[in-house]
Amino acid sequence: FILYHFKWNQIVNQIFGVLLVVNGLIILVELPFTLQYLYHGQLYNERLCPYWILVNYTLFILSIILTAWASIERYLFIYHDLFITRQRILLHYIPIILFCIYTPSFYVGLVIFYPCEQAYNLYGYICSGPCYLFESVPCLIDWCTNVGSVLLITCIINIVIIVRTIEQRHRMKRSIITVGNRKQWHRTIRLSVQLFSISTL
Repeated sequence: FILYHFKWNQIVNQIFGVLLVVNGLIILVELPFTLQYLYHGQLYNERLCPYWILVNYTLFILSIILTAWASIERYLFIYHDLFITRQRILLHYIPIILFCIYTPSFYVGLVIFYPCEQAYNLYGYICSGPCYLFESVPCLIDWCTNVGSVLLITCIINIVIIVRTIEQRHRMKRSIITVGNRKQWHRTIRLSVQLFSISTL
C-alpha cells in the first residue's frame, strides 16, 4: 500500500522509496529466518546458514549505505538544488544502482566464495556468522568500508545540515524576509526534519 501510493516521480523521494523496498525485503526475506531461530533456538537446516548470512548482511548493510547516501542527497537537495537537478543521472540514479550492485556482490564474494573453513553453529544467531569474520584483514575491510565509514559519513552530513540550517535561520532573522526566502526556509526545515528522522531510525 505504501509503495503503491509513494510519489516515485519526485526525485527527492526516490531514495526513500528504495529504502522502503530494501527494508520491506528485510521483513519479507530475512525476518522469517530470525523468527524461526528465536522461536526454536536454532536453525533447522545447516544448508540455510550461508543464505541467511548473505541475506542478513546484504540487506542490512545496503540499508545503512542507502541511508548515508540519502543524507548526502538531502544535503545536495537543500543547498545545491540546481546542481543535483542538472546532474540527476550522475548524482542520483547511478550511485543508487551502484550501491544495489556493490553490496550483494561484496557479500557473495565474502560469504560464499571466500576461502576459509566454515563451521556453522545452528544455535547461534545467523549461524554465528561467516568464517571471514574470524580473519582480521577481510573483517577489518568489511567493517571499515561498509559500516564504520558509512556511519561516520551519515553523522557528519547530518551535523553539517543542522549547523547550516541554524546559520541560515540566523541570517534570515537579520535580513528582510521575502516570500521566496520564507519558502526556501520552510523547504529547508522540512527536508532537514525528514532526514533527521530517517537517520535516527
